[in-house]
Amino acid sequence: MKTLHLLLRLAVRNVRRGWRHSIAAIGTMAIGFVALATFQGYLSQLLESQIAMNYARNMIGDFMVRKPGGGSVDARVRPDKYWLDEKDQAFVQAWVKRQGADVRAAMRALLVEGVANAGPASASFMLFGHDIAEGHIARRDWQWYAWAGRPARPDEPNAVVAGLGLGQSLGCVVKGNPQIFDPRTARPIAAERPMDCKTTSVQLSGSSPTGRVNALDGEIVGLTSGGVREFDQRLLWGPLSLAQDLASTKGVDSFQIVLADPGRAPALIERFSAEAKAAGLHLQAVDWQQTEQADLLNRGRDMMSIYRNLVVFVLLVIAGSAVLTTMAKTVRERTREIGTLRSLGFRKGHMLAMFALEAGVLAVVSGVLGAVVATGLRLAVDAAGITYRAGMLAEDIPLTIGWSGQTYAAGFAFLAAVAVLAGWVAARRVVELRVAEALLGEH
Repeated sequence: MKTLHLLLRLAVRNVRRGWRHSIAAIGTMAIGFVALATFQGYLSQLLESQIAMNYARNMIGDFMVRKPGGGSVDARVRPDKYWLDEKDQAFVQAWVKRQGADVRAAMRALLVEGVANAGPASASFMLFGHDIAEGHIARRDWQWYAWAGRPARPDEPNAVVAGLGLGQSLGCVVKGNPQIFDPRTARPIAAERPMDCKTTSVQLSGSSPTGRVNALDGEIVGLTSGGVREFDQRLLWGPLSLAQDLASTKGVDSFQIVLADPGRAPALIERFSAEAKAAGLHLQAVDWQQTEQADLLNRGRDMMSIYRNLVVFVLLVIAGSAVLTTMAKTVRERTREIGTLRSLGFRKGHMLAMFALEAGVLAVVSGVLGAVVATGLRLAVDAAGITYRAGMLAEDIPLTIGWSGQTYAAGFAFLAAVAVLAGWVAARRVVELRVAEALLGEH
């Protein structure tokens, strides 16, 4: 223990005495730490915010109830085969009621397709019919989702909100260039903004599974974005009863179950599945991210994970190489010091430990400095309100950098390990010299 304490004191002294080399090493590792923390924070925040936004704006529950195979190709061809009938719905609603405060909302949903006509304009549509009041809860912090106009209300049986692209095809656009997003929250501002429409009245035509053609009148009360340009060209949001009347059915595609505590989802999924099986019902409770509809999200997440790992590897290689070069130069210039300490009785292991401790001290200082700089950079970027456009997304994404103690700790651990290893590798060749050679500075 005394030897370790002495070696640590020598390491700290060497850091102070060789301040030029120390600054170079600290700067290299601090920059590496900032790069790692910032990059990891950005990707983590991007993924987390996009998943949360997707859940909110599309009213996705913490788990969903549907018929097995409800997301298959066959279900897209013959959706009526996978609708939950009135008996299924009664069971789900009774089960939800028994869960009490665990369940915040159970929103029924039905997707139907058809053709919309507004005067001379027409366009194909997909109507996402849902329970309006429950959908308000399922939207979480996106309860006001209208870019122009307003959201549909529970007491409006024919009110629909159109996607921006579909609205434009039907002669209805956002008027002017209003501010839609709150720059602090990156969510739509809860205010009714004007829209310019040739007519807000629209006729919706759709066919039932038996081939019956139905036509109903709808009223466009708002315009919004589905988050992806392709959706904006076709989607309508409206009351469940309107979708059911168009399809001549009382069935629904699914229930979206919103929980008070999302962490309870696995236990409640297991409970529901057991009770549905005991009741002899062919129903499936599943996490949305495990369904076919989440395939694009899961592939994007996998691709981001590969990209992140590649960039982290490159950063570690660059930082490790720079630290190794700096430490090697430092050790070579201190060959006589090593020879002197060896002549005083220090062993090779003591020398290696001293340089490893020296690298560890540099890593600690670099970690503290890097954490301060990374935190300052994160706060500055978040406060700047920068936005950018990405891929197929219909609107700009705010540039934010997340903070995670785990990310900071992992970044510090990686760089500390690299620094200690670099110090050990750099010192190993020199300490193998004979004492006389080291005292003469021969290496």
